[in-house]
Amino acid sequence: MNEQSSGLMDIIEPAAPDVVASSQWQGMAAALVLMAFLVISLLLLWKKKWPAYRAVKKLRKLQQQIVTGTVSLQDGVILLNQELRQGLRLAQQLPKEAPQFFKQQDKLQWYPFLQQLDTLRYEAEAALTVAQVNAIADQIAIWLRRYCR
Repeated sequence: MNEQSSGLMDIIEPAAPDVVASSQWQGMAAALVLMAFLVISLLLLWKKKWPAYRAVKKLRKLQQQIVTGTVSLQDGVILLNQELRQGLRLAQQLPKEAPQFFKQQDKLQWYPFLQQLDTLRYEAEAALTVAQVNAIADQIAIWLRRYCR
C-alpha cells in the first residue's frame, strides 16, 4: 500500500441536527393541547353554572320588583317559592324532606326555611317586611347557586 494513504487523515464530523426547530414544534403542540383543555374545561363549567346564573338573575329581578312595589309582598313570596322550585327542578316541595342532592347543612335549614315561607305565604296576619323578602331571596339565591341543575 501507499504509505501516504496509510496515515491518519482528518476526520470531519457530521453537522449537528437542528434541535431548536423540533423543540419549537413541541412547545407549540403543548400550548395547543393546553388551550384545548382550558376551552373544554370552561365549556363544561359554563354548561354546569349557566342555569344557576339565569335562575339567580331572574330571582334578583323578581326581588327588585317586590322591593319597588310592582309586585305585592304576598304575591312576591309565592313567586319566590316558585322560583326555588323551578330552579331546583323539584316536582313537589316537601317541607319535611329536603332534596336528596342537598348537603347536610342545607338539609338542616330546609324545614325551618319552608316553615317560615309557608307562614309568610298563607297567614294574612303575617307582617311581611322588605327585609324578610330580601332574606328569603338571599337564601334562595344561595341554594340556586349551589344546586341549580
